[in-house]
Amino acid sequence: MLQLYLPIFTPPPNFMKILSTLPRARKAAFTLIELLVVISIIAVLAAASVGGYGKIVEGVRKKEATIISIALANGVEQFYSDYNRLPKSVSSSAGEDAETSSESSEEVIKVLIGKEGESEKLQNPRNTNYLEGLKQAKPAPKGKKAVAGGSSKWVNGLADEDGEYSVVDGWGNYYKMKLDSDYDGKIDNPNIKAVADGVKDVIKRVIVWSPGKDGKEETWADNVMSFGQ
Repeated sequence: MLQLYLPIFTPPPNFMKILSTLPRARKAAFTLIELLVVISIIAVLAAASVGGYGKIVEGVRKKEATIISIALANGVEQFYSDYNRLPKSVSSSAGEDAETSSESSEEVIKVLIGKEGESEKLQNPRNTNYLEGLKQAKPAPKGKKAVAGGSSKWVNGLADEDGEYSVVDGWGNYYKMKLDSDYDGKIDNPNIKAVADGVKDVIKRVIVWSPGKDGKEETWADNVMSFGQ
């Protein structure tokens, strides 16, 4: 029978001492300073990301508000095309341009969507919806602070509260509207900056604008308009 004999390794007397002098592998670990640096970098990136996201959201709101303002102006123009007159708001005065809003109490929106009811003096007797396609407003986010003169309940679209209709922008503002109710072919320009630059009149039948993010009509830099000036 064949037998294998393996040599027996006998370590030298100073073997353990030799091992103790060999360099040891460094354990993979972060120092406190390294961790703080990483956390700082993540914080900076997160802040930049949030800021960029906020700008994108505001840009979308402004674009949607512009679309709604144009839709309101077009609805009034179509109303005029059908009836050869402009709709009247509750606060309108005869013989002068009417400045009104998309708030339900002014009832212009109710007229434009053909929801006047059974009144004997209907402005829109055909019940034509001149704002067809305008999206429904969304409930305002919880805890949202109401803008001055705006809605605390709705944002971004057509709101229906038990048959009372209004239109709000993405910040909850009601839209301002000015109509050429004296039919002289022009409207006084509400843009104070444009007026200061010499553009006193707007040659349109109707103009619509929103106070924008700050909710202040007088600060035209962030206002949203259906017209160019």
